[in-house]
Amino acid sequence: MASVYARRKRSVNKLRLKFSKNGPIKFIGHLDLMRYFQKAIRRADIDIKYSEGFSPHQVLSFAQPLSVGATSDGEYLDMTVNSMISAKDVMDRLNSVMNEGVEILAITELKEGEDKAMTLSAVAKYSLRLRPSCDFPEWTYKMEEYLKKDTLPAMKKTKSGEKEIDMKQMLFDYSFDHENSSVEMLLSMSSKETLKPALLFEYFFKSVGREFDTKFLDIHRIDIYRSVNDGDKTYIEPFITDDINERICING
Repeated sequence: MASVYARRKRSVNKLRLKFSKNGPIKFIGHLDLMRYFQKAIRRADIDIKYSEGFSPHQVLSFAQPLSVGATSDGEYLDMTVNSMISAKDVMDRLNSVMNEGVEILAITELKEGEDKAMTLSAVAKYSLRLRPSCDFPEWTYKMEEYLKKDTLPAMKKTKSGEKEIDMKQMLFDYSFDHENSSVEMLLSMSSKETLKPALLFEYFFKSVGREFDTKFLDIHRIDIYRSVNDGDKTYIEPFITDDINERICING
């Protein structure tokens, strides 16, 4: 259906959206989430760009898939529109048709030639806790001791089999809240190397002679960061920010 409002036009508008995924919708997988957004974009009457060819599809790109059952306040979606009134109007239109649990939190226009969020992703920040079904009240103290080891070897499954990794090299920072039995962690999450929270907890449990079940772990992704080089230092920062104080130094 043709839109009835005036749009600001240029060749195309490339946008990056930050969104949350909470509540019951956490149980839908990544492919279903993609279909959900495709339908929401059509309902919101967004002038989305389609690919060319025999089977055209909306030009969308998600930063990194979120595990089924995990929640997040820091997911990212890149999209290309043919025209729009403003970035905020796109955000408002999408939020007006979103189901409970998904909300567009921020939006920004991308510069010409900027890489996709999927390519730029470097680190993810998580809030992690064990569910009541896991009777392990002292786990934060035990895990804090475990993480102080010089190396944290693990076997990681890959497309070509299994390989040994050192999880210590993929763990950039952590902070335990013993009173509330939780931990915040900065873990590597890039196209080159990714450390999933479940793998780290699996080997932590092994170190204390306990059997781990993924159902024990409550995962909330706080945000996804890209890396920024500044002189001899490497920083990470959220994808959508104008505040240099949000940078975190991880090297140098």
